[in-house]
Amino acid sequence: MIEVFANGRKFSSWTEARVSRSLDRIAATFSLTLVARSSDGDRVRLFPGDAVTVVVDGVKVISGYVDDLKASFAAGSHAISVTGSEKTADIADCGIESPLEWKDKTMAEIIDSICKSFGLKFSNKMDVDVGKAFPRFAVEPGAKALDTIAKLCKERGILPCSDGLGGVFLLKPESCARGPALKQGENLLSASVEFSLVDRFSKYSVYGTGRKKVVGEASDSDVVRTRPMIIVDSNSVGKEQVQARADWECKVRKAKSMKFSASVSGWSHSGGLWAPGVICSLFAPEAFVETPVDLLVSSVEYSWGSSGSVANLTLVSPDVYAPQPESKKKKAKKGAKSDPWASVKKAVSGK
Repeated sequence: MIEVFANGRKFSSWTEARVSRSLDRIAATFSLTLVARSSDGDRVRLFPGDAVTVVVDGVKVISGYVDDLKASFAAGSHAISVTGSEKTADIADCGIESPLEWKDKTMAEIIDSICKSFGLKFSNKMDVDVGKAFPRFAVEPGAKALDTIAKLCKERGILPCSDGLGGVFLLKPESCARGPALKQGENLLSASVEFSLVDRFSKYSVYGTGRKKVVGEASDSDVVRTRPMIIVDSNSVGKEQVQARADWECKVRKAKSMKFSASVSGWSHSGGLWAPGVICSLFAPEAFVETPVDLLVSSVEYSWGSSGSVANLTLVSPDVYAPQPESKKKKAKKGAKSDPWASVKKAVSGK
């Protein structure tokens, strides 16, 4: 049973409901189609800006605000369609007012400060290592709140996530909890897979910039025809840096070339609601997944309608979220002059 609470009242006269959560979006979204009268005969009135909570079988799924409203009527019917976003949408849309500078604060403390300024709760409930405190961290006036949070998280390979109820937490894709196995013939309603070679290459060559020729190379054995990619990384000058970048390009592009979808009955399993950020084993021979493979649930769409409640899962390789290797350009010695493109020119000329 799905219940919608808004303006201090409960509405249950609806025909369809969808809630979508994703690791790629800080805010969940929802859409509801309601008849214009609630079960007690009063007119349903929902408007943009109204606070809404969707509850499924007694469990809160999303808390947010109405963004858009469409009301319509026809002979014998009068309906309202509502779409909206989780409370965390504000940090994606808005800039930081204050503070703009933090001293001797950890990443978690800075994110907590930003969230509190929007009335949101932050929790490092997954005990993610956030590293040492920053001696000083500052942003420019007008900086988006989410951009600032993402910048803090990116170099450490951490994802900022929401819990659907307006809370923010941190997640490490490689250390996610395990969820139920997804098996054809048991709990899968349907499954599909997409493979692509469009953005994959046979060889990745990354050139660093500096006085010496530095190049890192990685090969993708699945790409049999000649498809080289040449990358000039102006921030890398060392062999380890360019090699790490080449390996990362190969690994992440391979991971992104595969996407899996699975549908299961109901919005929850024995451990709770289906949610992004869980590792599941997928086995679906008719979708070319002939041996079980561990995949990360990157998004979940909960849907309810005439066919009942269904959870549509998108699954990817955890390597999709592998952090790009940090590359910091070495400082030139005082008084020294160098051509930052020397190594690239040398490689092109063959000398």
